[in-house]
Amino acid sequence: MIRAAIAAGTAVAFGGVVAAGTGGAMHDAAGALGRIAAAGTAGVVVADAPDHAAVVHAPPGTALLAVGAGTLSVLSPGHVAIMGSGDDTGLDVDYTGLGDTAASGDVERGSPVGHVAAAGAGITVRAELDGEALDTPALLRAALDGAAAAGTWTRPVEGAVVTQPFGCTPYAMEPFDRSCASGHFHSGIDLAAPMGTPIRAALDGVAHVVVSATGYGLHVIVDSGNGLSTLYGHMSSVAVHDGDEVSAGDVIGAVGSTGNSTGPHLHFEVRRDGIAEDPTLDLALP
Repeated sequence: MIRAAIAAGTAVAFGGVVAAGTGGAMHDAAGALGRIAAAGTAGVVVADAPDHAAVVHAPPGTALLAVGAGTLSVLSPGHVAIMGSGDDTGLDVDYTGLGDTAASGDVERGSPVGHVAAAGAGITVRAELDGEALDTPALLRAALDGAAAAGTWTRPVEGAVVTQPFGCTPYAMEPFDRSCASGHFHSGIDLAAPMGTPIRAALDGVAHVVVSATGYGLHVIVDSGNGLSTLYGHMSSVAVHDGDEVSAGDVIGAVGSTGNSTGPHLHFEVRRDGIAEDPTLDLALP
């Protein structure tokens, strides 16, 4: 199910120094997209495309399914869009390149939306939640594989306050990025919490412990496979060894202020194929 919440007037700052600011949409995309093809369908491959779109390849005649519930509209031959409703309100999905399409009307998850026309024909799928592009390829692959990334995200810290969001930032101590008007970019989200607050793994994976006096300080990276990893920075201590297998919800360390930090907080990152993405695309924070 899609669960969306709007946070307005959220305090934003670096580390533990809080300043007034404006929040944005935050949502939990656990299970955000359903299966694109029926269980047991052979030959379904989901490839990456620009701007977080996916290209789905499948044998001719394969039925492609609604990955969210809502109202289906036929926009042109082979092109349909689903505007989410009910539990999927805010989830909009677009399919182009279908050989044929279902009729306009209400659909549930798993309802056929059309069929693959010919061998090699790629169907482009784009999904947005609350107007923000989702990482459609990763979520479609996770739904097909039944992977943990699709449905078992755990908040890394309970009772925290978001003190700096993901994205361009005015803070000069953040890495330089010429694409930002401010010249600086924050590659994660900062979650302020009391020193020693337990930090939990957001996903299953293999833990890697990194000790540094600067940057992220003492931190842990959890590799969940398929190019997906999460990073937990500025820890005061760790509760795992390098190479340990961890499950979502396991305590992996404690909140601290090591490295480049102005107060006790967790710097939390989500990376897909090495590229940082907004963590609030994957789970509700704080």
